[in-house]
Amino acid sequence: MRLLPRFREERILREEVALVYRNYYVGIFGFFLVTVIASTVLYIVSDPKGIFYWLAACAVVSFIPLFRYWRMDDKNIDPYREATKQVWDFIFIGTVWGSMSLLYTEADSTTVMVSITALSTGLAAAALAMQSPCLPVFLAYAYTSLPALALSMFLLGGQVYIAMGIAGILYLITLTVFAYNLELTVKNSIELRFENIELIEQLRNAMTETKEANRAKSVFLASASHDLRQPLHAMGLFIETLNSTKLDAYQQSVVKHVESASEATRDMLNTLLDFSKLDAGVIEPRPRAFRIQTLFNKMEKELGATADNKNLIYRTRDTKAAAYADMSLVELILRNLIINAIRYTEIGGLLIACRQRENQTLVIEVWDTGIGVPKKELSNIFREFHQLGNPERDRQKGFGLGLAIAKGLSDTMQLKLSLNSEPGSGTVFRLSLPEAEISVVEDIPTNQSPNRFDGRQVLIIDDDESVRLGMRELLLSWGCDCLIAESADEALALTGSKAPDLLIVDYRLREEKTGRGAIELLRDKLDVNLPAIIITGDTAADRLREAQTSDALLLHKPVSSSELQRTMASLLEKT
Repeated sequence: MRLLPRFREERILREEVALVYRNYYVGIFGFFLVTVIASTVLYIVSDPKGIFYWLAACAVVSFIPLFRYWRMDDKNIDPYREATKQVWDFIFIGTVWGSMSLLYTEADSTTVMVSITALSTGLAAAALAMQSPCLPVFLAYAYTSLPALALSMFLLGGQVYIAMGIAGILYLITLTVFAYNLELTVKNSIELRFENIELIEQLRNAMTETKEANRAKSVFLASASHDLRQPLHAMGLFIETLNSTKLDAYQQSVVKHVESASEATRDMLNTLLDFSKLDAGVIEPRPRAFRIQTLFNKMEKELGATADNKNLIYRTRDTKAAAYADMSLVELILRNLIINAIRYTEIGGLLIACRQRENQTLVIEVWDTGIGVPKKELSNIFREFHQLGNPERDRQKGFGLGLAIAKGLSDTMQLKLSLNSEPGSGTVFRLSLPEAEISVVEDIPTNQSPNRFDGRQVLIIDDDESVRLGMRELLLSWGCDCLIAESADEALALTGSKAPDLLIVDYRLREEKTGRGAIELLRDKLDVNLPAIIITGDTAADRLREAQTSDALLLHKPVSSSELQRTMASLLEKT
């Protein structure tokens, strides 16, 4: 028989039943212990007949529920059925306990009735704490035990007993109200817990979907970046080869425009690459001492013409200071800051200066007279893909990554990058650097004279035919003896037992092989530690980290001819 209709949500009732069961052992054993004490007291005080039968009945109604609970399978219970069983358990327990007070209605012993009353009200209070999570279970006990106590008082008669009987009824009503409120509290707590679990699950699912979307986006962007870099790299090689031939004025003009478009595309892809490197965590600062002025001169030589094209004044304040930091990373930060200043300045110009501060600190400052940054945007200015004054996403204004890269690089080197700005008047960016002794400086190399590699044999391994052909034509124009191969096995067949002077290898080859593996294979088969350059179009974080583990020099497609030439020269000088 089901005493509980299915008006309760099953999962809530399941938790309420579990809360009652949680104290089942202690509660039932406690009840039986009280019955033993009551039997002993009543036996001593009144020497009643049948007390042992009553005690035996208490033992039966106490231990049968415990035996059933011990054999219960928690995972496959029906909460409605279990709640009904609990109700019946405590109806029997309450009835047996209440019968005790009716057995002594003729005793007329104040001591006996006070003892029975104290024990009954105490058990009812204990039942309130144990059974209140499921109100029907508490009511099953309270409304069988306490009404019997009140009835026994009324049967005894007399003002004192009648008053005690009325007090017992009021006590029962009070406990009922308390139990109702406690059950509401428990129920609300359970509902809140389930809501939290559901919210956590929704959040977990949303995070999983977000991670999967980010992973898919990263895979797509990495694949798209690699596939874009391949033809751009080949195009750059052919343009450089074409530049080395005899062209008339018109042809030179056309090639210059093509080269300009190629360089613009390469710059944008390299910006994304810098951001990918930061995201992958593969940038490791290598600090050393260098002259700030040498860096200023290099930046003015590279970017001064861009400012001149916009009729902006580009000024550099000379300095004798030397800094201790990663020179190439500081150069990249400064380049991004200067490009940003030029990009957002239409009238006036920019000033690059270095100031000495206390505690052996230098501050490189980039001033401009551009549009400035509103105060509400100051906290967002270093966010990726965040741009001011470019709602149409003009590609000439970049991706909005320059300042994010500058901030990321400064954080990587644990340097402070800050700004002050006034809308309509301009902005100043400040990069703080540790100062170095002038005597230990290492200048940025300024020798940009072209190198030739007459008679040097270079082995190129790349699975893209256009890249192989473009690289061969370019290296032939530099005097190299060039071998090209699609795989490491083909390269071994070409070289035989003679080792080339230099390896130039694409990182991603066919059949899921890598350039690092190709280099290791050739070095092992030829038994010589060949100098090598890995050129990759991959920007995925895991690929970048993997490529960084090789001892070969790493370049990223599209590679400029000057960068390739300098890298080859640095390796071949050692052989």
